Amino acid sequence: MDQQTDPVLIVGSGRSGTTFLAKLLDSHTRVLYRHEPDWARVDTSLPFLPPPGAREKFSRQAGEYLRELAQVRAPKVTGKEPRFRKSYRSGPREVAYRLNVAAARTLAKLGCARKRDVVWDMIGNASRGDVVTVIKSVNSVARAPLFVDALPGIRLVHLIRHPAGVVASRMRGVELGLMGTEVYIDALFDSGYADGWKLKREEVKAWPIEKQMAFEWMAVNEAVYRSLEGHDAYLCVTHDALSRSTEEETRKVFAHVGLDWSEQTDRFIRSLRTGASQSGYFGVQRAPRTEIGKWRKELTTGQIDRIHEVVERSMIGEKLWQA
Repeated sequence: MDQQTDPVLIVGSGRSGTTFLAKLLDSHTRVLYRHEPDWARVDTSLPFLPPPGAREKFSRQAGEYLRELAQVRAPKVTGKEPRFRKSYRSGPREVAYRLNVAAARTLAKLGCARKRDVVWDMIGNASRGDVVTVIKSVNSVARAPLFVDALPGIRLVHLIRHPAGVVASRMRGVELGLMGTEVYIDALFDSGYADGWKLKREEVKAWPIEKQMAFEWMAVNEAVYRSLEGHDAYLCVTHDALSRSTEEETRKVFAHVGLDWSEQTDRFIRSLRTGASQSGYFGVQRAPRTEIGKWRKELTTGQIDRIHEVVERSMIGEKLWQA
């Protein structure tokens, strides 16, 4: 991949719908999508929770790291379904690409190439300048201000889901054996993300799991939102708005990142509206409106009240709760 323009970055807490948003972008014919490349290429020297006031210290490193992530071609990073036709690949190149992805995924299942760059993008030489690289991450959400400082041309989309929706989805994943219960309370306090909330570490660690998850959601997303609100590179989108008005919100995101409307995107959205296709826990092919407020049926009244008790302290938490 030779294109040198700064990438588009989608960030959000895990279980916020970031893959759904990323696939809406990926449905555009010009987009080259990288799915969570920081899973395959890890830089532990760049803090996952950069301490407040450390943006200048880590800015250059963050920019170099994000450019490196744009080059990752591991099977999981490049082969996330559903896959879409691209204007930068001819018919033969598209066939070769899909065969390459299938072979790479087979190798990954055999444990031979899970994190290796074994997928080729198959971009035609004449189309390289027209490609828009989109990177999606849940691990690097707190690094977002560093990336914005480092790359002047970056466009960042921050997806925020109702905290009860995030907690309900995480707990469902735990019940299904697909997610763990670890919450990084110590890391939040050690990095300064708990400062200002007037809470003690041991008090938070003694909370029920739903309150701890809500605190983690609040501390990270509030820090990113307050750091970047009003910045030209930053767009905040809510999961409820994206689910309720998918085309309208997607058009806003496309405008923010410099993409025109795509007929392929339009067809993808219409296919979701039918509700005919369903997908599993990590999938995106489901009717978006069915996701709105689903947490009300999955959580008890006591759990909902405890989550609200935490997030009502924050600007974004109270806004989402009122909405």
